Amino acid sequence: MIKARRAIENLKPYRPPREGRVGKLRLDFNENTVGCAPEVVRALKKALNRDWLSTYPEYEEGRRKLARTFRVSPEEMLLVNGTDDAIQVVRDTFLEEGDRVLVPAPTFPVYRLFAEAAGARVQSIRYREDFSFPMEEFFAALRRGPKWVALANPNNPTGTLVTKPQLRKMLQAAPSTLFLIDEAYYEFSGQTVLPWVRRTRNLIVTRTFSKAFGLAALRMGCLFAHKSLADLMRRGQNPFAVNSLALACATEAVKHSGWVKGYVREVLANRKIFCAALDRMNVAYVPSSSNFVLARIGPNSSQIADRLRRKKILVRNWSYDPRLKGYLRFTIGSTTQTRLLMKELQAVQNMIETRQNGRPRRRKT
Repeated sequence: MIKARRAIENLKPYRPPREGRVGKLRLDFNENTVGCAPEVVRALKKALNRDWLSTYPEYEEGRRKLARTFRVSPEEMLLVNGTDDAIQVVRDTFLEEGDRVLVPAPTFPVYRLFAEAAGARVQSIRYREDFSFPMEEFFAALRRGPKWVALANPNNPTGTLVTKPQLRKMLQAAPSTLFLIDEAYYEFSGQTVLPWVRRTRNLIVTRTFSKAFGLAALRMGCLFAHKSLADLMRRGQNPFAVNSLALACATEAVKHSGWVKGYVREVLANRKIFCAALDRMNVAYVPSSSNFVLARIGPNSSQIADRLRRKKILVRNWSYDPRLKGYLRFTIGSTTQTRLLMKELQAVQNMIETRQNGRPRRRKT
């Protein structure tokens, strides 16, 4: 039997989305719930011809267009096959076996997955009970000189932000540590450190077209860094990591920022409405800066998630994390979708409580 590397054999499997999501209200993986701008679909159809499909991608023109959009130079940017690919590029370029990686917990599990696959040692520091960022504990860990820090900002699944003063303090305190700031949900938070890459040599910022732009199926993203770092990563990157159709759609999508901004405004308004509904239901939640809300549903959370699925509403159950038992994460979508979610969530909770207790709990009025 051919054996894999020990680091691979010891890995815990990643939990991707369950199959059979088509035709359901997908509020489980923080995707755009209404789709991309119509012009992007037209650009995709236009690009679907034999010449495009039979030739390898050409990147320079698209890279220049996206660089102008993000206000960086092309030398400060890499095109990547989604944020997962960006994480892998960073891992492959900078991590050696035995290096230490620092991440908060809970967070996007792919940081740990890819780091451990390289044989790195991952240290997790838990968010506090109120889900505030553990700055003192993180700062103490930085003094021990980790090779790499990975921070989703806003964080997934909590939706919380590490502030810019906190990030600046960490970057300055650990100049020999590489910081990856994953801004997958930037459009919803409005906070970015992307302009810092020009002068900060230990900072990498990633963005994706999978969330607000509605292009998750195409796996398109960008990685930004000081050009000295970008040059190192470009050397070992897959030369054809991004397909031509994804790049064509991305360059079209950035032309229609009004579509994205309109969707973001609707999501933020509905997030406020949904949180007010949770208050009325006596359900605790984490204040979010993103397009999702993490809520403590309680011991019935898995049962509620299953019953919502039967009603063709998918939500993310985080109970597999021992510290998040009883928590569900709800992606926030359009007004119609949010109203349906609130209605069905209330109905399912009432039904379960009636079966268990004979009558549902009294709700706030």
